[in-house]
Amino acid sequence: MKRIVVLWCFMIAAAAILAGCFDQTKIEDVTLALIVGIDVDDKNRTVVYESSPVFHKEAKDKEEKYGVHAITLRRSRDKFDLMAMGLATGSKTRAILVSKKVMEQPDWSNYLDLYMRDAKNTVTSYLIAVDGSVSDIVFFSPKDKPRLPLYLVKLIRTASMRNLTVNTTLRDFHRQMLEPGLTPYVAELKKDGKIKITGTALLDEQGRYKLSLDERENRLLRILQNHKDGDYSFTLSMPEAAAKKGKMDKLSVTGHRIKTKTKVKHEDKFIFDIDVKMSVIISERLFPANVRSNAAALEKEMNKQLEARFAKLVGKIQKARIDPIGLGLYARAYAYPEWKKVQNRWGDVLSEAEIRVKVKTRIAGMGTIK
Repeated sequence: MKRIVVLWCFMIAAAAILAGCFDQTKIEDVTLALIVGIDVDDKNRTVVYESSPVFHKEAKDKEEKYGVHAITLRRSRDKFDLMAMGLATGSKTRAILVSKKVMEQPDWSNYLDLYMRDAKNTVTSYLIAVDGSVSDIVFFSPKDKPRLPLYLVKLIRTASMRNLTVNTTLRDFHRQMLEPGLTPYVAELKKDGKIKITGTALLDEQGRYKLSLDERENRLLRILQNHKDGDYSFTLSMPEAAAKKGKMDKLSVTGHRIKTKTKVKHEDKFIFDIDVKMSVIISERLFPANVRSNAAALEKEMNKQLEARFAKLVGKIQKARIDPIGLGLYARAYAYPEWKKVQNRWGDVLSEAEIRVKVKTRIAGMGTIK
């Protein structure tokens, strides 16, 4: 009996090993599309780009890059296979670059259906908007940087840790597109001599590009979204504190333990009250001041300036008739009867809503010196 059990275990293990080798492909026979780009040319024809590593030991250039005209990403794979040394696959794609020209077109997100539908492709790729030509990014080979796919991913991750941009993956973007109480947002970059993160691109409910936020506005957006991770640094002007001595008036602080609480009610229109509380540590002070005795005055000025910045950001969002903050989620949760009536035109309704942001800061530290 024991021999039979051992024999069966051996046969199952052998079958499992063989199953894993059934459709094996050598790495040198595969073209791993680590970067995929989508753009349009001067004649409004779709151009798909691909950047892949070369594993052959005799190759001097360790990357192969192509651009082809194709109406779909699946069709572009066939064209890449005519030029590349291996079979093209999207299972290891690290970043998908889409030009703002493409994002301005209706239903452009249908191009991404291949990644969402084919299980052999990954959905953890970063989706990035490009301000300019995608080819300028794909064919850029900086000598002082690692391979472009690694460089772009590191760039996005580093900037998102500082809350200078967002790190939206294909999976995140798919969720944002399906959620009626939220409009999508993706990282944005451009090539100006070097590749540079420019902030965040905000899209409407159909995925079309509407406007861009710079790195300072992105930090405010992330606070309104109640995003707690990463660094929140602000440089403010303290004119009253510096005017007496005729000195520079800049004060830099870093926010900690940020709490964002959003309340919603409906009185002829939606009214949102957003309370932001944070402890701040002074990281830079370019004017003389006794912080211990003037803490209340400094906090009051910080509250005033941050509230003005939030109000300006909210105004831009309402004018664009989008909702990257996700206020629709609160409306659905706490005012569902009214939300249900307007959910199909939420952008228009939000543009007429009253959104009030109140900030309360508390100086928790002055740094290592007084």
